[in-house]
Amino acid sequence: MTRPLEGIIVVTLEHAIAAPFCTRQLANLGARVIKVGRPAPTT
Repeated sequence: MTRPLEGIIVVTLEHAIAAPFCTRQLANLGARVIKVGRPAPTT
């Protein structure tokens, strides 16, 4: 059985509280989620 969002790629630049929940829901529906994080600080 295929999932509704299978084959969809989501790029997330999340910074809010609800964003991880939303991207988890998209992943559960079959989307491939790519999270772009904040770069590490340089010293």
